[in-house]
Amino acid sequence: MMIGTELAGHCFYLPNPPVLPTNWGYRDIDATQSLIELNGNHWRKILTIMAKIMVNGQDWRQYRDIQLLKHKESIGFAASSLQPNSKVHIICGQESAQGLQLNINEFISINSQCNKLLKHPQQAIYLCPYLDYRQFPNQQINQLREELGLQLLN
Repeated sequence: MMIGTELAGHCFYLPNPPVLPTNWGYRDIDATQSLIELNGNHWRKILTIMAKIMVNGQDWRQYRDIQLLKHKESIGFAASSLQPNSKVHIICGQESAQGLQLNINEFISINSQCNKLLKHPQQAIYLCPYLDYRQFPNQQINQLREELGLQLLN
């Protein structure tokens, strides 16, 4: 299962999908708000961290509520292979990495002070913690943003 366009340049990989509202579409104006209302605080956190990672040059709240998942991001759930059209793959959590059968030993740490963010040496595949503030705080979000060539968040 996937949410977002198959042509997205960035794909996030998560183990479990949210409950989708009836007649929901990722391009709906209120798509993220509908997911949050139906799935609660857990999905608000997931979508907020995604927005903080992907936003460029605007407020992450506005980006989450209006643009997230509309054009440049998608989410693959319980994936067994990487999304072929995406150029950047952000694998969230151990369960997602195991489902993709990635050899974690091939990955290198992005930052020598923190070994929770890993990158494949030849491809744009990133292993990161599950999208939860306790596991993936703003400092690590900024480290991933820097690796992706995005300006740091305040």
